[in-house]
Parts: sequence; C-alpha cells; structure tokens
Amino acid sequence: MKKIIALILALILSFSVLSVSSFAADAAGITSFSIKNITDSENDADIAVNWFASNSKYYLFVPAVMSLDEAVIDFAASADVYCGETKLTDGDSAAFLKDKQQVTLTCDGASYDVVIFNESKVASVFIETESGSLDAVHADKEHKEKGKITIINTDGETECAGLLDYIKGRGNSTWGMPKKPYNIKLEEKENLFGMGKSKKWSLIANYADTSLLRNSLAYLAAENAGVPYTPKFTPVDVYINGNYEGAYLLTTRVEVDKTRVNIQNLEDENEEANPDVDIEALPRGGVYGSTSGYLENTKKWIEIPNNPKDITGGYIIETELPSRYDEEISGFVTENSQAIILKSPEYASKEQIEYISGWYQNFENAVYGNKGLAEIAKYCNVESLVDVYLLNEWYANHDAGLTSTYLYKPVNDTLYAGPVWDYDRAFGNCDRIRFGIDYNKPEQWTVCHSRLYGVTILGAGDTSDIPTFYNHITKNQQFIDMCKEKWNGVIKSAVVEAAEYITTEYAENTEGSAVANAIRWNTYGTSDIAEIKTKYVADVKKVADFAQAKADYITANIGVIAEREVETDFEDKFNIFFSNVLEKLVRIFRLENLI
Repeated sequence: MKKIIALILALILSFSVLSVSSFAADAAGITSFSIKNITDSENDADIAVNWFASNSKYYLFVPAVMSLDEAVIDFAASADVYCGETKLTDGDSAAFLKDKQQVTLTCDGASYDVVIFNESKVASVFIETESGSLDAVHADKEHKEKGKITIINTDGETECAGLLDYIKGRGNSTWGMPKKPYNIKLEEKENLFGMGKSKKWSLIANYADTSLLRNSLAYLAAENAGVPYTPKFTPVDVYINGNYEGAYLLTTRVEVDKTRVNIQNLEDENEEANPDVDIEALPRGGVYGSTSGYLENTKKWIEIPNNPKDITGGYIIETELPSRYDEEISGFVTENSQAIILKSPEYASKEQIEYISGWYQNFENAVYGNKGLAEIAKYCNVESLVDVYLLNEWYANHDAGLTSTYLYKPVNDTLYAGPVWDYDRAFGNCDRIRFGIDYNKPEQWTVCHSRLYGVTILGAGDTSDIPTFYNHITKNQQFIDMCKEKWNGVIKSAVVEAAEYITTEYAENTEGSAVANAIRWNTYGTSDIAEIKTKYVADVKKVADFAQAKADYITANIGVIAEREVETDFEDKFNIFFSNVLEKLVRIFRLENLI
C-alpha cells in the first residue's frame, strides 16, 4: 500500500513539476516587443506600436507616418534576443525591419515569426491614456479619461500634438461590439484635416461594416447633394497605448458650433444666464423611468432657474427608440408615440422643452393630419425633408425616422431635417428583416414603409402600427412630386458621383488600413493577407453594386406613391395588436419596470 501511495505522490509531483516547467516556458522568451518614435515634447504622445499576436504570428502594424530609420525597438525578454545571427539590444534602430515582410526572432529556445505590415496609406492617431489602459473606459461608457494625443497626416506632418481632455465611449448598439467607438475632446480647439476648429471629435469604429466604406459614402453623398452641416470625415489608423486598435473614421460631431451646426448655442446661453450654477447637478423635472419613452405626451427637463431672453432657437433634436429614451437627460414623447431627445441643449429647461416639444408637435400634427405641404412648411422646411428622405431611401437606412435622425431649429425659424448620421448598417448591410422589409434588396422602397420601432415585453422590434413621419409624408403626392424633381435634378448625380469615388479611389487608398484592421479584428476568420484582400475587394464591390442598383431603382420608380410591397403576416399583425394594447396599459397605469 505504501508503494502505491509513494507512486501516486511521485506522479503528482512529476505532474506538478511538468506544469510549473510548462508555465515557466510560457512565461519565458520575448514578453513584449514594440517600435517607437520618441516625441520631442513631454505633452506629445509617443508614436509607439506594440506587436499583436494572431494565429501563431506576431504583427507589427507600422503606420504610414512612421519612419523605421528613425524608430527604435523596445522589448522585454527572459534572455538574449536575435534576429538571424544579429543580437538585438533595447534601443537599437528599427531600420533592420525596413523593406522586410517578415522576420524571425529567437529567444531562449523559442522563435517568433513577426510580420511587418506597412501597407496603410492613411493618417494616424496616437493616444496615451493617463492610466495606461482602456479598462476603465470599457467598463463604463460614460467614464472620461485624460491623456495625450498626436495626430499625423499622410504627408508626415503633425495635425495635432498635446493633451487630451478625455477619451470616452460612444454609440448605442455599436458600443456592445468588440471594436469600440470613442468620443474624444482635445484640450484646445484644432482644425484637424481642414474639417473646422473644434475640441470634440468622434472615432467611428465601423465594426459592423466590413467594407469600412458605408459612412464615408453616406456623408460624401449628402455633401455632394448640398445638405447643410453634413459631418466631415477622414480615415485614420488608431493606436492607443501603443496597441493598434484598427481602422477608424475620424469625424466631426453633430453639435452646435460655428464650424458644425451653426445656430444659436442655447447650451452656452443657459450657462451665461445662470452664473455660478452647476447646471448638470440641478434636479430633474417631468417624467423619467424605464417606461418613460413609451408614455405619450410626456416631457423631462432640468430645473434651470433662469432662461436666456430668446429660446426660439438653438435646438438639435433626435428621434430615438423608446427603450433608449430614459438614458438621455432631456426630451419629450409626442402624442403620436415618437420619443425625441435633446442633443442641444442637452440640459434643457422646462420652458425650452415646452417650446420645442410644442413646435415639434405642430409639425407632427400637420404631417399625420394630412394638412398639406403648406401647413407642414410652417413648422419644418419641406425641401430639407425631401433631401434627407431621398438620401436615406438611397442608403436603404432602416433607422430613418427611428433613431439617429436629427432635426435642428435656428432662432425664429422652422425645423430643418439633418444633419445625416450613422450608416454602417445601410447599403445592404442590415442584419435582419424589419417591418416585413428586406433592406438588403435594392430593388424596393424601404424608408417610406417604416413604422415606429418599439421594444416591448414581447421582445419584438417591429410591433408598432404607427408609421414614421417619413412613411406618412411620402403618401402626399405633392411631396413625391418634389422628390422626383429633386432626385432627377441634383441628388441622383450627387449620389452616383459619391459612390464612384468612394468605391474606387477612396477604397484603393484605404485598402491597406482595411487589411490591417481585418487581421486585428479577425474580420474574415483568417490572417492570410492575400485572402483578406480578395474578400475585401468583394465587399467593396457589394457596396458599389448596391448603390448603383438602388439609384437605378429610384430613377425608374420615383414619382408614384409607393405601395406596401411586403404584406404583414398574421403573426406580425397579432404582435402589433397585442403589444400596442399592452403599451396603452403601460401609459395609462404608468407600470414602471414592466418593459
């Protein structure tokens, strides 16, 4: 018996030693490797690139702006590191990586195949967070972390170098994706890439769009069509704390500013009217709670003591899903169940909410009351509605009139549709059928058939029987006549020209960045560069084909009020009926936490 016990103990000890040895071997070798260009100023972010492991290889995504002749290597290892026969030392020049596609490093009996990928041709953004990580930002979307930032354009010139007031998360559904989008605020206003001076910018991840082109295409088309305050953009590679985070779109934000939406800034005027008052800390009024987005004819605001003299303008509002409404600071729900949030001023007074909600309600009443374009025009510029509708129809945007749909109101003026925003799921990239419509088929009308989007206790998203305002207004023949004239006169050529440029010259210029991004985020389930390029070219073609097919369809069919092309099936009708009964009960009894 003692022999058996001794044997068991020996086996356990042997296994333990083996486990420790294996762990030690895993911990040995090269534990980190990066290349760096050290900046001259203590306020600049170092231009550093850490290696990235994928499928038994290590990738150095060398940005277009980095000169390997001027860079040095920085690594940690358990023993001497060699590249071939050459021993490497911390701080050595990185020039030995120049013109190489792959090198093999060895250390302590282990070898490391390192791919040097430097095909990107876009600008680069380098950020160093104060903590040295993104953990706190990723744990809480609203967490703001300070840092440093350096942005270098494709000519190697510095666009920006200095302190970062904050980096934080952004987005709704996109925030839940592996590749995160961010909002950044610079310490000082900068005119990045000629897009206008501002402190606030967005880094759009485009994770759901494997082509990385759809937002760029949507914005360029809108700009070509003359839609005011269309977001400006430039493609960039983003490195945070030395880690390559992928291909992003650096964009302006939808905000009130002289170089953005150039209207009265009520946010600033509220602060001026209330000196020494922390507006963000003031109590809230109105109806809040998880069901508040479903409660018709309700409002919510901030109890601001004093209002500016003129509160007729300086508003940016956004249609929003009722399930997201409670997350926002100020807003209202219309008599027709549309949830609206205030983007500016985000902290709105009761009087401001009363004013803008009343104005929007008059617009809604004119649309749903079939009062004609003359009455609608008293409250919203009809030509702007035509422009933004046609663009969204061409985009095949399933969110039009539901979320990310903006309107703005200058002082003593009507509402205007716009700016356009958020199209990574457009152009045939919708992940599911909505309202009985397949948004991935270009040969059909889409936006003119959409209904309000309600997430109820049934869990369904298309259970509302209420049409969006775009759905309803497109049943007006005068509006459709204006659409036909505008499409044939300006917009068709604007969108076709944009699609031609974005899917050829722009796509060719951003391909290297897209390939690096595909490796970093395993977009195609492979890190084989040739295979990725083939798949990426196919994705670009898909966008180009959809854009052209949808333009052709609109050209051939515009001018006639579109009939519903997909009938609602029995299950859908039942869900609509049942969920709307439940929602009415919620509104009547204020059943908090039911939804």
